Amino acid sequence: MKTIRVGVPIFPNVDLIDVAGPWDMLSRVNQFWSGNTLDTVLLAKTCEPVVSGQKLLLTPMATFADYANKQLDVLLVPGAQDVSAATGDADFLAFIKQQAKKATWVAAVCTGAVILSAAGLLDGYQATTHWAALDELKANKNVKVVNGYPRFVRDRNRFTTGGVASSLDGTLELIALITGDEGIAKATQLIVQYHPRPPFDCGDPAVADYATYARVTGG
Repeated sequence: MKTIRVGVPIFPNVDLIDVAGPWDMLSRVNQFWSGNTLDTVLLAKTCEPVVSGQKLLLTPMATFADYANKQLDVLLVPGAQDVSAATGDADFLAFIKQQAKKATWVAAVCTGAVILSAAGLLDGYQATTHWAALDELKANKNVKVVNGYPRFVRDRNRFTTGGVASSLDGTLELIALITGDEGIAKATQLIVQYHPRPPFDCGDPAVADYATYARVTGG
């Protein structure tokens, strides 16, 4: 029997789905992982509510200080349209650097990869991020940004995903890695009925029509 600690550090303007998508998937693992426990905690500098980029309040369950002497098994860093509240916060960066030293998995959702990059945690690793932030990630020449727009990329114990909704795909893969049981990830996928059939085929720059792409990018 084992307990796996997953920590999700948040910051002002964090993207809601980057937190809620993985959280929902992770919260369902225990019903399929007999004899083991996946314990997920929402962390921040204080326990005061954090306003997400979508204006919903997220209430941290513990502070960075509470985990000064506790080790996370999985560090999962969400992203945001503007990650400066994280990359410009010395305490935030210090926390993820410290936890990453001994974490089994160091993961990022969307532009959380830019935050990991700012902390030097992707140096020498292959990675991806939201398609609109790829150039920002490439600005760090120590990061091996992969070609194209993959849903997720794993390089050793580093795990990064594409934009926002990619967090669902990435989390399912991460669940399989954490538990060592692909069947648990499949059961989780089924219980949330994750079988996407989007009404429009424009969810990736490689397939989006020009008008939609221009509308999003302002081009």
